[in-house]
Amino acid sequence: MKKSIVIVGAAIVAALATVPLVVTGIRSTSTPTEAPADQRHERELSEKHRERIARRKARQAAYERFIDSTVLSHNFVFNPSMFNVEPAGGSHLISNPNAELAIYSDWADICLPYYRGFVPPYRLAVVNTIVTSLNGYTTVQTDDGWTVSFDSWLYSGNEYTFTLQIYSSTGGAQLQMSSNFYPTTTYWGSISAVH
Repeated sequence: MKKSIVIVGAAIVAALATVPLVVTGIRSTSTPTEAPADQRHERELSEKHRERIARRKARQAAYERFIDSTVLSHNFVFNPSMFNVEPAGGSHLISNPNAELAIYSDWADICLPYYRGFVPPYRLAVVNTIVTSLNGYTTVQTDDGWTVSFDSWLYSGNEYTFTLQIYSSTGGAQLQMSSNFYPTTTYWGSISAVH
């Protein structure tokens, strides 16, 4: 009986010692030959699905080219859907269809809600003006799309800086309107071409 327990114990120890080597050996030899997950997935897709993915990829590339050409035309409109006052103001929904920042070659049409005041509580107001002088207007390409910026005195002795981040892949945009006296207001929305 003791002899059989020793033999069984030795067999268990030998089995435990070889199992990790077998598992390690399988892993190390199979890893280099495994295809990446996306390539495996590509092979499993039907021809119909591959065609659909290719069409969607072509539409996405065409959309990004459209956004790029819209920005470079200097004829587009930023339509905000939300805004808040920095640094920690609450977000507000914009449902007014008149709210926009429209850029036309060398002038801008501005109708945007913002907060005025030097200290809280700030007062809600609307910038409603046409700017015929876009000081320092720049369009710079970024990894995600474009940054468009310019300065203007609007209709006051307060200089405002407009910085618009446009994302080519989504058509989404973020505008920051900052000034010397009032808190920075950030807007989120999208751009559209002016026809």
